[in-house]
Amino acid sequence: MSAPTRPKYLQVYPENIPDQLTTRPQWVTWRAVWRNDRWTKPPFQPDGRFAKSTDPATWAEFGECLLAYQSGRFDGIGFVLTLDAGIIGVDVDHCIDAGGNVAPWAQQAVDTLNSYVETSPSGDGLHIFLFGTFPGGMTGRRKGGIEVYAEGRYLTVTGHALGEVLP
Repeated sequence: MSAPTRPKYLQVYPENIPDQLTTRPQWVTWRAVWRNDRWTKPPFQPDGRFAKSTDPATWAEFGECLLAYQSGRFDGIGFVLTLDAGIIGVDVDHCIDAGGNVAPWAQQAVDTLNSYVETSPSGDGLHIFLFGTFPGGMTGRRKGGIEVYAEGRYLTVTGHALGEVLP
């Protein structure tokens, strides 16, 4: 099957991204790639080589990734989660309707976590970043439309903030 029309993604608003994220050298770029009959968002280094969410040698500074994105070669930027950073990423899929309303179950997660929340690049999901660690050495978990990770993954970042920055 050939790739359908390339998706359109939200523009990145760098001024809204918290300093607690931008000051860390844990950034990658990404672009939509048609793979296994679906669009994926693999991470790239700013120079166009593939990046790995488990290899710090392939990550870059925020500014470098932002410039690469602004050049038009990539669809967005992303933050790599590591245990050392102590930042947990929460990915809430398909929770915003066409009218921009957040589903009650997702709003409950937003209210409970009380941290930096933004709209995902598709416009129909949320990403939440908060300080913390998982109990017992756990590094990730998925349940229904919610994924929670502390390392080994990256989350796309748009700056389409729904609330305040990290407390």
